[in-house]
Amino acid sequence: MVTEDKLPGKQVFGYVSGTIPLTLLGGIFRLAYMKFYWEAMGLSAMYIVLGMIIYMIVNTINDPLIGYWSDNTNAEKWGSRRLVFIKYTSPIFVVIFILMWIPWGIPLDQSAANQFILFLYFVITMCMFDTLSNIVIMTWMALLPDMTSDLGERAKINFLGSILALIPAILIMGVPDMAGNNDTFRVFNIFAAIVSLICYFLVVKFSKETPEYQKDRSPPILTAVKQTIKSKSFMSWVGYNFFRTLISSIQLTYLYILLMLLGQGSAAFYFFTAIFIGFGSNIMCMKLRPKYGFKKLMLTFGTIQGVGGLLLLVIIANPALEIIMWPGLIFSTIFGGAGVFGVLMQTLPIDEDEVKYGYRRETMFYGVNALLTRWAESIGPLIAFAVLIATNYVPGTTTIASQSPDAVLGIKFIFYGIVNIFVLISLIFIYTFPLDGEKLAELGKQLEEVHQKKRESILSDKKMLEDINRL
Repeated sequence: MVTEDKLPGKQVFGYVSGTIPLTLLGGIFRLAYMKFYWEAMGLSAMYIVLGMIIYMIVNTINDPLIGYWSDNTNAEKWGSRRLVFIKYTSPIFVVIFILMWIPWGIPLDQSAANQFILFLYFVITMCMFDTLSNIVIMTWMALLPDMTSDLGERAKINFLGSILALIPAILIMGVPDMAGNNDTFRVFNIFAAIVSLICYFLVVKFSKETPEYQKDRSPPILTAVKQTIKSKSFMSWVGYNFFRTLISSIQLTYLYILLMLLGQGSAAFYFFTAIFIGFGSNIMCMKLRPKYGFKKLMLTFGTIQGVGGLLLLVIIANPALEIIMWPGLIFSTIFGGAGVFGVLMQTLPIDEDEVKYGYRRETMFYGVNALLTRWAESIGPLIAFAVLIATNYVPGTTTIASQSPDAVLGIKFIFYGIVNIFVLISLIFIYTFPLDGEKLAELGKQLEEVHQKKRESILSDKKMLEDINRL
């Protein structure tokens, strides 16, 4: 695609500051909510499942509505289409995050009344957290394809954000052990909320929205949804993202169980592998992209990761060979590095849509994507939850020795079987993604032409206004 001017350092810094609360608050939520409410607070399995279903419905419905709302915001009245949402919603968002972890006054017993009260607290706070986080995160995400259409610049900014996210990633390393009904965990969450609010202030202060998009409007919501779904490139992204969401939701929600399986001291090794080896693989893939293309790299690396992971499951099913889990973790991390290009699959359909219809509507795409994929955030943990229940996993334990052989095998199947099956299925959608090679190059040229016309229109309007003022 056509290379545009590099973005100013302040603008890049402002945008990537948003990765800190994304990692910090989102990471704490994913790592802790199941352990907190199921194991520490004692909410019954029945209420956990019911709560996850309600959360799935709310999570699915609210995103397209939020996307349509943002895309049709009057920038002349509010000063922006995206940043206004972050400015006014992020303070409420962080307050709700704090409240999620303080159900004080609810007795920890299995009486029907107290279980129901705890269930209501679980559902209400989780749904409020989800809705507010979607408003903030979707409008923040929409800023990146708005700021630049250059693929290298998008991948680089996304990668810089990942590096900055190392800070909160290190901070949340102890969350799987810390999560519980205690003041230490609550104080940590208050600290995380304050840091996140400061980061959102930096996003609003330094990020800049592109002027030529300020007058763009999405068509009526049903028309917008139909146009979005008709995009082959977008639907390929949706399929890929659905299975990647299943994977990430399982891995984060039950990370504390995986760490128990890996043994004492595994948390530090796990995060070291994810951070340093993972980023090293990301860098390697970005350097290889100009020669091989992102699609080929995603297919090649994903195939090796998925097939290798399933072979690893066969090996470690034998308890005597469990030591292989450690090099297996490194192997999976290396060949998961091409996932850095997910941001390109996500943003290119938006560029294609702008060329086709003439207006830009990032959050509508993110909203419809969420309508079709967000329920995977609930389905993934529920699939793993079902495996744990079926294999007689004992909640509340701290060592793998407390679990039966069936439960241990169930944990292995979740992380090395289910996860890698989903990796392989996701490759089908990468293969069908049409924006590659000559089509991608042609899209870049067409997109630059559309942007040039919009810039010329803005200059023409300014000149007309100046002429009127002179009269």
